[in-house]
Amino acid sequence: MSFRTIAIAVWLCFMSSLCTAQSFFISGYGDGIYFSSLSADGSMTEPSLLAKQANASFFCFHPTKKDLIYAVTETMRNDANNPACVVAYRFDRKSALQGVTPKLERINSLPVNGDIPCHVTMDPTGKYLIVANYTNGSVVVYSVDDEGKIVAETSNVVHKLVDGKKSSNGHCSAVSPTGRFVLVADLGLDRVFVYQLDASTGKLTPASNPFLKLADGAGPRHLSFHPNGKFVFIINETNLTMTSARWDEATGKLIEVNTVNTVPPGTVTQGFSTAEVLVHPSGKFVFGSNRGHDTIVTMSIDQTSGVISRTANTATQGKTPRNFRITPDGKMLLAENQSSDTIFSFMIDPTNGQLTATGKSVSVKAPACIKFLTE
Repeated sequence: MSFRTIAIAVWLCFMSSLCTAQSFFISGYGDGIYFSSLSADGSMTEPSLLAKQANASFFCFHPTKKDLIYAVTETMRNDANNPACVVAYRFDRKSALQGVTPKLERINSLPVNGDIPCHVTMDPTGKYLIVANYTNGSVVVYSVDDEGKIVAETSNVVHKLVDGKKSSNGHCSAVSPTGRFVLVADLGLDRVFVYQLDASTGKLTPASNPFLKLADGAGPRHLSFHPNGKFVFIINETNLTMTSARWDEATGKLIEVNTVNTVPPGTVTQGFSTAEVLVHPSGKFVFGSNRGHDTIVTMSIDQTSGVISRTANTATQGKTPRNFRITPDGKMLLAENQSSDTIFSFMIDPTNGQLTATGKSVSVKAPACIKFLTE
């Protein structure tokens, strides 16, 4: 084989690896927002710091202008050094998709009239940004202009204590498939609230079926819609369970289907908690993270009834898996170990959802959120 033939083969192999790499952003409790890319063998490039932001625990992409990122600063609103806020950034998406580290251009930020904002998402139109606040149990909506700038607060709903509960802790919001409703998981109140979102004003009002009540002490934390839009899966932080609920987009009603433990029977769970829940793109499986137990649980989904069943638990190769993310093609999962400052990759078996460690990892301080770029 000639030198020229070998050189061409190497070049094609290199270009192929670039094409198959999947770019992603990372945030958490380190220095700010990072960039990396994932290859087909599970290896990842060394994360590069793009922007410094205190306690950037969660972020989201704009749904239509995909070169925009919104990240919360998870602090108290009266923090002397870094008060709670939400920040808008712009980046070169074309370069990022090619695996080239982009620059983050800060557009603007607005203060959050709430304490410990821990989650942010947007409605499908990209007109409204929705922030959940943990300490004061509230959900705040902001309008966003055509350039991606955060304009103004349009709604601020503070949950009231009910049924003798000692605290309200907003932990996550999820927008329904049509954008008509916003679901908010309140860990302290053991409820998932349902609000109607006014498309013209950005105001939230209680839906006619205003909430789903879960078991006392469940602690609903995060939510994930099934791809068919008919089911919602709720990870319960305190009692280490996952709840499947049927969703009616016409009426905004949630009905519990079943609730399953996220760890094997007999597990001593003192000091443990759950964190993230995500449905596989195929709709056949739903995954959840267990902190303390330090595993990702795989649940099978009956796509007719919505019934879930625990099938496996896989060690995340580190401590405190606060967050994880599934690649857009559904082939791999990245588990973030907050307490051990690592991200490990796993292959996903398309037949049963079983996770297999690749042995590949990267280090980044206290990771808490990952999002992949999509075409």
